[in-house]
Amino acid sequence: MSSSSQLLSGEDLATIRSLVVFSYVMQMTAMIMIWDIVIHIADDVELLSLPGRCQPPTIIHFLSRLLSLVYSCVVIADNASICKPSLTLAAIATNFIAIVLTQFQFFIRVKVIYCEGSQLKTGFFLVLWLLASGGASFTVDFVGPSICMMHPTDTGFWIRMSFPVIAIFVYDSCVFLAISRRIYNLSLLFIHANPRLNHSATECGSASEGGRPSLMQNFKARVLALAGRELPSLTRAILQDGQFYYLISITTSATTLALLLNTSIFPRYRPLLVSLHSVILNVTAGHVFREVRLGRMRERELSAVAFTLPLAFAQSEIPVGETLSLHSIHRDEEADEDPS
Repeated sequence: MSSSSQLLSGEDLATIRSLVVFSYVMQMTAMIMIWDIVIHIADDVELLSLPGRCQPPTIIHFLSRLLSLVYSCVVIADNASICKPSLTLAAIATNFIAIVLTQFQFFIRVKVIYCEGSQLKTGFFLVLWLLASGGASFTVDFVGPSICMMHPTDTGFWIRMSFPVIAIFVYDSCVFLAISRRIYNLSLLFIHANPRLNHSATECGSASEGGRPSLMQNFKARVLALAGRELPSLTRAILQDGQFYYLISITTSATTLALLLNTSIFPRYRPLLVSLHSVILNVTAGHVFREVRLGRMRERELSAVAFTLPLAFAQSEIPVGETLSLHSIHRDEEADEDPS
């Protein structure tokens, strides 16, 4: 035993340990994907029973989940065989397509809730999605005769490997900030239009000349909008549910990127979270899509309200018809929450 250990250098032993750890992480990644599919079988069956089951968003949803599952299983098989070029090529291809489709689901959501009716904003986020897909295409750069050879001492290798994660991180961050801003602006509309919430915002000072809210009143309204505790259930549900999952994806991307660029650890540990990152993105996108498609998060209704109501609260010129529309929505939600 001791003689065989002497034949292995310290780097060889560290490499073996890293392969074992990587194997465990990949098994955990595959189990996460399988578990997520199993516990949402009922939801997926319900999705297939809906009238729009053959529409592109639904097809993209199921295709991305299938490819993520295939990717996880292929990587496990590739790791068990100590890297076969054919399996590695299959893993890279399925991972790239799954990432592109997953990011497109994010684009669909931001288009519905933020860009309804605006071709310019839709085009902006479409360009962002194309750039993110282009960044993810750097995974294909590893395809070639040396596909099974890693170059842990090559700085360029790690920079190229980090490009897909950077592109995804930037894209998800833009989506998160855009939707947060949309919800925040609509929350201000609810506060200014609802008498009870508007009274809370005006307790700290009287209105300025012309009936316009004072600086302190506007500040109090913005604090209420950021807190979100007094908002209607529709706005609050989207903020707490959908945005929470986007925050998970952003955090995962940042952690994966930090590990990839960390030069103080053993090189073969640096890509440890890459596969887990891809699966987490797919799980989060799938969750938000199911919630919206099954009517648990009425984003299209929220988008319609936000689009038809100009954000005139800054000048305190909310028309009467718009105020009544907001009141009716709020009353409907309160009636839904009160079973009596």
